[in-house]
Amino acid sequence: MNGYINQIYKTFTQYGFKVLMLRSWNYGVFKAMRLTAPKDEENDRRFAGIKGRYAGKRIFILGNGPSLNQMPLYLLKNEYTMCFNRFPLMYERVNWKPNFYAVTDDLLLRDMGEEINKTTEEVDYSFFPDLHPSNLNVKKVIKQRDNVLWLHVDKPEFSDHLPACGINKTVVNAGIQIAAWMGFSEIYLLGVDMTFGDQKIKKGNSRNWQAQGDDPNHFDPRYFNAGRKYHNPMVGEMLEKFEKCKEFFEPRGVNIYNAGYGGKLEAFERKNFDELLNMTDSQKEDIFLEAIHQSNAKVSLADFVSCKEGKKDANFYLPTEDGIKLIKDYITTHIPFGPYQGQYYFLKR
Repeated sequence: MNGYINQIYKTFTQYGFKVLMLRSWNYGVFKAMRLTAPKDEENDRRFAGIKGRYAGKRIFILGNGPSLNQMPLYLLKNEYTMCFNRFPLMYERVNWKPNFYAVTDDLLLRDMGEEINKTTEEVDYSFFPDLHPSNLNVKKVIKQRDNVLWLHVDKPEFSDHLPACGINKTVVNAGIQIAAWMGFSEIYLLGVDMTFGDQKIKKGNSRNWQAQGDDPNHFDPRYFNAGRKYHNPMVGEMLEKFEKCKEFFEPRGVNIYNAGYGGKLEAFERKNFDELLNMTDSQKEDIFLEAIHQSNAKVSLADFVSCKEGKKDANFYLPTEDGIKLIKDYITTHIPFGPYQGQYYFLKR
């Protein structure tokens, strides 16, 4: 009950009376939908079937912050991974696809249903609310597959008994609950930066926005680019929920770490990503080349020319820091790969 009261108070103070009334109406419709929805026994069986399946193993859960561009993500090829939302934009840059995938944001579900449905075909399991508190029936947007499981996101709380799963301000928190249910005892967060810069937007209201230009707040400028709808990121509330997440899971023996580069997430103990992956230089080179070869099997590193400013008519490379800055300018003409041995490589499309 306290969770509901706090939610009402925060909505009123932060968004105003109009948004509070709209969200209250939507939630009322949502509760009516829940009461009349038939019990999904098959979904319960599926959740029971994956409970503890990965006991004692580790998983990397990836947010979509810009720090991902600083990380050699191609090295995660043989690790368990969970990703969210528009992470598939990264597929062309790495040689793996995530094991698990989730979306909990109603605006993304409404806006990108076709893209999301395609992603469910490419992962082991994917997770979505069956009914969203915005009164969206997600089952009418996402196709039912054997690997699609439905979350009950009715309560704004953490849960250790799925399908009950609180969103808690960010899909990452839902992902942590899913990973814990599946038995992962070590959870490493990457790209959960909690840093958001200015972007040209059109406000539907104080909570719902529509992008008017390229996205500076995720690993790819196309993530929420012109026309895409998304929610105003409330960083303070998200950080509070991450603290609650730690309090909830620490006594349950679930160890959560922040292994990302930089950012403002300090709720969880920091770990050095580079020290978590024990590989030789030769192994790293093989995996890096494999990532490039999925786009062009004939190209070698010798086919890239050194260039500080970039060349639209050639494959080129330049120091990592400079390369990261150029991703936004060259993402439509080149596929960026890296970092590798202090360089970023751009393969002409």
